[in-house]
Amino acid sequence: MNRVRQQDFGTPESTSTDIVRVEIDGLPATVPAGTTIMRAARESGIDVPKLCATDSLKPFGSCRMCLVEIEGRKGYPASCTTPVEDGMKIRTQTSDLARLRRNVMELYISDHPLDCLTCSANGDCELQDMAGAVGLRDVRYGFDGANPLSSEVDASNPYFQFDATVNETGTFAFTWYFL
Repeated sequence: MNRVRQQDFGTPESTSTDIVRVEIDGLPATVPAGTTIMRAARESGIDVPKLCATDSLKPFGSCRMCLVEIEGRKGYPASCTTPVEDGMKIRTQTSDLARLRRNVMELYISDHPLDCLTCSANGDCELQDMAGAVGLRDVRYGFDGANPLSSEVDASNPYFQFDATVNETGTFAFTWYFL
């Protein structure tokens, strides 16, 4: 069965009637006010790497893959949580951004068991796709990944215990026991 993938712009559409003009990677873009940088870029045909962003959820910027540079601003804001502003000049592809994205992905991969060839999601895995998209070829931290299913209960906190085991339905679940 073939699945047709619909384009996911990464963040919900803005309903504003006010128009904002920005420049993304040197290309002019006109979008409704309140549109995120990620969505403005995607609507302009520019893909910004992402793991946690989707049209169907309010953006929360946790994966840090969609970092961008904004002319005149310090730091690297997440494009999924940053709304465009009139006159903004945005860069989505620079050597600094590429390095930051590879480093972030390297940390994700280091805590993920790499059994890709035997995994049922092989070839349809967002993590695999994104690792390739950011050019990750080597991982300094090893490829073993953490296996929380074999972890012992963590009772180091005096107020709760953490037990990462499989629940009765066979799915992974975190259980917090408050003492």
